[in-house]
Amino acid sequence: MTKPLSRSTLSSDAYATVRAILLDGERHAPGDKISVEALAQELGVSRSPLWAAISRLEAEGLVEVRPRQGVFMPAFRADEVRDIARAREALEGMVARLAAAQADEAQIAVMADSIDRQAQAIAAQDRAGYASANQHFHEALLAAAGSPTLSRLLHALYGQMMAMCGRRPFSFDQLACNRGEHVAVLDAIRRRDSDRADAMARQHVNSLVQALLAAGD
Repeated sequence: MTKPLSRSTLSSDAYATVRAILLDGERHAPGDKISVEALAQELGVSRSPLWAAISRLEAEGLVEVRPRQGVFMPAFRADEVRDIARAREALEGMVARLAAAQADEAQIAVMADSIDRQAQAIAAQDRAGYASANQHFHEALLAAAGSPTLSRLLHALYGQMMAMCGRRPFSFDQLACNRGEHVAVLDAIRRRDSDRADAMARQHVNSLVQALLAAGD
């Protein structure tokens, strides 16, 4: 159960809280109808701030508001997943390229630690632990690139893909391959090879999307 929002942080927290609830994949699968009334009751808010949050989420492509029907998670659509993937490939390639050019040793160490945590999670067959370490790696990569604009654009695309794909049952062998791609990206960054970092990041996104599409069939 989500903690009700306090009055002092109502407007600022409603959006972030609702976004987290909808994208965690636990309650709402792609295409599901969202109960606005249940969310309002859970968060202890009126419909006004909740609808303001929903309007913002709709503008970001994270929910669909259908007149006289309600609010829905986006349905899985392979063509849209591919379109998002093309944008992610280009942007994540640029992020890796920038990181290879300018990441400092501390930033590289953070990425390496994330990859180590991924290995530990795979060994323990801990999917939640892997998801956390995976997110940490990508956040560290964005930080190393040093571009708030790229970070903002990619966070929007991450959200759209999560909303449309939900939780996909990747095997631990698939997660190990995913981790191996992270290793390749980091190796290129360490060697200051911007071209290879770009290529490895693009390959990583492509592999992920192919797995998502296969799971969605």
